[in-house]
Amino acid sequence: MSTYIVAAIIIGSVVSICFLLISIHNKHNREAMNKLLKYFSQLGTENDLSFSSQEILRNCILGLDGLQRKIMVVQRVDGSFSSFIIDLREVKNCSVKKIYGTINVGDLKKAKLEQYLEKIVLHFDLNDNSGAEIVFYKHFENHLLEALELEQKAKNWDAILSKMQLPLKNIA
Repeated sequence: MSTYIVAAIIIGSVVSICFLLISIHNKHNREAMNKLLKYFSQLGTENDLSFSSQEILRNCILGLDGLQRKIMVVQRVDGSFSSFIIDLREVKNCSVKKIYGTINVGDLKKAKLEQYLEKIVLHFDLNDNSGAEIVFYKHFENHLLEALELEQKAKNWDAILSKMQLPLKNIA
């Protein structure tokens, strides 16, 4: 009977430690996301942007100011923040791109193409022949099962932003 009690105590201890570690991890993620949201809000205010649409990704937030026709992107990279603003009047083209890793001859017979997917990005071709990208899916940050959902989000943004590129009509 005592071996059952010892086993129950050990199992209970292991489960408790696992729950504790998970809760600490979740708290850390919430704090990091709150810092990202605060920085995003602060930067939007500094640039006089009012967001009509927003998307929160794992390490990135993008917001669309429909009136000024600008999109602001804030990313968290290694604990620090980087940001950029895209003026939609300077965008020639917007498209969703899937970037794949190296595929050796014959590998597609054993594995599906999706297993080689490295990134899904919303790519912008700008008037000055430069480009910008917003990463929606990244192989080491997201699970492969998230790829379809994140690709759909990128396509929705592509549709919204493509409409925003059209010149505003003058209302008389």
